Amino acid sequence: MLKKKNDYSVIVYFGEGTFPKKWTYVNKLNGFKMFLEKEHPTWKYMNVYNRRTRAYMRRFHRDSFIPPFIQE
Repeated sequence: MLKKKNDYSVIVYFGEGTFPKKWTYVNKLNGFKMFLEKEHPTWKYMNVYNRRTRAYMRRFHRDSFIPPFIQE
């Protein structure tokens, strides 16, 4: 079985007039949320994708609970 490491690609959307940003190698989603809170405090929501298959998994808003991993 493969380890859960860098399983996600994430596209983060910000306020009006700002282009979204993409991160390709994301390990834990809750740690990534803490990074966003510190470095990009204006983020609104993020779409999470499976990095290997590029399949859409889930959308998380800024004020929602974000687990470390998404159960498939």
